[in-house]
Amino acid sequence: MFCDITLKILHADKVVIDLQHDDCKNIIEAESRHSDLVPAKYEGGLKIWECTYDLGRYLLSEKIPLDHKEVLDLGCGAGVIGLLAVLKGSANVHFQDYNAEVIKSITIPNVILNIGDKKRVREQCAFFSGDWESFSELESQKYDIILTSETIYNPDNQQKLYNVFKSKLKKNGMVYVAGKVYYFGVGGGMRQFEELVSSEKKFFTETVWRSEEGSNLQYVVWMFDLTNFIGLEINEFPL
Repeated sequence: MFCDITLKILHADKVVIDLQHDDCKNIIEAESRHSDLVPAKYEGGLKIWECTYDLGRYLLSEKIPLDHKEVLDLGCGAGVIGLLAVLKGSANVHFQDYNAEVIKSITIPNVILNIGDKKRVREQCAFFSGDWESFSELESQKYDIILTSETIYNPDNQQKLYNVFKSKLKKNGMVYVAGKVYYFGVGGGMRQFEELVSSEKKFFTETVWRSEEGSNLQYVVWMFDLTNFIGLEINEFPL
């Protein structure tokens, strides 16, 4: 539950079982390794990571204006953050995740489950899967707000993530990034990503919220676009 919003979310364990029965090799490999991540194969989209809740609570508690905005939920997984945007009146919300099976088996069902009206889903939402490099090259609309959580854990993918911001954000648009200072075992982290962004001096960054959770300090970072960027293999899922 996020403040005044309660979401209906499919149980991930049941989805995993269904995907295993469908011989989804990426999920089978992840389960055999007892891992949430298999780099370049499965990026953990079936799990709702803790910073997702932090970002959702921040957006609602600070009353970040989402109404009438074009919004991208980048690395959406179960689609929690994008759903908050829909329910808070965003004009259009697009959902993107690395794995097509995540989009088909959990993101789209969650969106339909919470919105209810399939016609409204078709008119207001779009779904994409694929690598961020492909997504940044895709000729599609730009966004007023990009929301992303727990997507900076892998240093090898941080430049791709940043390139999406540059190619998909409207002039004077906002990016909200939620993540930990450091991800043990994988090497990425918020400070490292902030250094990457700051090195080009194209975005202004500001830490707007933080929470102490054990040994991990979780951030939500606000970014403001200072320039007018112009924005393939990727799958779009019609409903």
